[in-house]
Amino acid sequence: MTDTPLPLISRPTVGRHLAGSLAVKILAIVVLSALLVSRDADWVMHPTLWAEDGVIWFQNAYTKGLRVLVMPSAGYINLFPYAMALVARALPLGWLPGWMMAGGFIAQVAPAVLLLLRGAPLVPSLWARGALVLFYLGVPNSYEIHLNLTNAQWHLMLLSFLMLVLPAPQGRGWRGLQYGVLLVSGLTGPFCVFLAPVALWQWLGAAPDQRRHAFIQAAIVASTALIQVLCLLTLGAGERQSLVLGASATRLARMLTDQVFLSGVLGTANVGVLKQGALWQEPAMAWVIALAGLSIIAFALVKGPSSFRKFCLAGLILLACALVSPAGSPVGDQWALLGMLGYGGRYFVIPILIFFIACLILACKAPAKFRIPACALLCVFMVGVWADWLYPTRSGTFEAYHQAVEAFDNAPPGTQISFPEASPGWNMVLTKR
Repeated sequence: MTDTPLPLISRPTVGRHLAGSLAVKILAIVVLSALLVSRDADWVMHPTLWAEDGVIWFQNAYTKGLRVLVMPSAGYINLFPYAMALVARALPLGWLPGWMMAGGFIAQVAPAVLLLLRGAPLVPSLWARGALVLFYLGVPNSYEIHLNLTNAQWHLMLLSFLMLVLPAPQGRGWRGLQYGVLLVSGLTGPFCVFLAPVALWQWLGAAPDQRRHAFIQAAIVASTALIQVLCLLTLGAGERQSLVLGASATRLARMLTDQVFLSGVLGTANVGVLKQGALWQEPAMAWVIALAGLSIIAFALVKGPSSFRKFCLAGLILLACALVSPAGSPVGDQWALLGMLGYGGRYFVIPILIFFIACLILACKAPAKFRIPACALLCVFMVGVWADWLYPTRSGTFEAYHQAVEAFDNAPPGTQISFPEASPGWNMVLTKR
C-alpha cells in the first residue's frame, strides 16, 4: 500500500486566506471603534481637555520636560499620559485635546479588540465573548472613563489582565509588544499591584510550553508593582490626603446595589427613577439585592474557569483599595459620596464587568434550572446598555479652548493664559515661553 501524498496548498490560496483574515480583523476593529465613538460622537468631533489631561499631564510636561516621567501624581508614576503629553509639546496647541483623547481611545478599544480577535479563556464560548465585547463597549455607569487619557489606566488594567491570562502570542515581535504594553501599563497608576497576584497565579499554573512566557510577564508585573509601591511610600507619601470614610455595612450594601448591580443591569438613568420610590429607600431592599448579586458571582466562581477567579481576585483587591483610600472629594464622607449615582463611576466599572461575566458563565455552564434565569438577566443587561449608551454632551468648552489657543499664539513671551476644560472647575494654565 502506497502513501497518498498530502495535497499542497498553493501560495495564491494562502495569500487569499491571509488577506481575507486581515480584512476581517480590520473590519472588526472599524466596527468596534465606530460603536465606541457613537456613545459620544460630539466629543470626538469637538474634543477638549478632561481633568488631569491638561492641568496635570500637559501642564507639567510643558514646564518640566522629561522629569515628569518619574514624577508621582496621586502617589504613583503615570508613564503613559505623561509620554503622550511630552509628544504633544511638538504638536500645535490646538491639536492637544484631540491627541489626548486619541490616547484614551486607543487604551479603551484595545481590550475589546484583543478579546474579540484572539479569544480568551475568561468566557466559555464565541457568542459569550461577543456579548462581553458589546457589553464592555456599552457598559453602564462608565461616563467618567470614556475616551479620556486621565482614566485610560482603567482600560490598560483590563488589557493587561487579558494579556496575562491569554496564551502566548505567536512570534517574537508580538510577544515583545505584549511585554512592552505590560511594562507601560504597570508604570501607569497602581493597577499592577492588583494584577501581581494574578500574574503569580498564572505563572505557577502555566503549562510547560507557556511557563517561560508566564514567568517573564510575572516578572514585569511584579517589578512595576514594586516600583509603584516604593514610589507611594517615598516620593508620593504626602500626596494623598486623610479623608473621612464614613464606612458602614449599610452604606456598602447601598453602594453595591446602586452603583454595581442595579446600574449594571438597568443603567443609571433608570436607577435614578427607580430610587425615587419609597420601597428603594429601605435598607432591607439594598441588602437583598446586594446579597443576590454577590450570590450570583459566588456561584459563577464555582462553575467558571480559573481565569474568572483571577479576574475576581484583581477586582476585589482594586475595589477594597478604592473603598479604603478613594481619590474623591477632599470634603465629606467618602462612602456617602460613592453611594451617589454616577459619582466615582470608575471604581465600579470592573465590578460591573465581573457581574456580567458571572451571568454569562451561569448561562453557559450552570444546571438547566439556573440557565433560564441567567439568560433572562443577560437580556435585562441590554436595558442598561441602551439606557446609558449615549453620554451627555461635554464639549461645550471647544470654542473657548480654541479662543485661548489663539490668544496664546499671539501673546508675547511671559504671558499667562488659562485654557478651559470640559471638567467643571478645571483650567489648564500655561505661561508662554
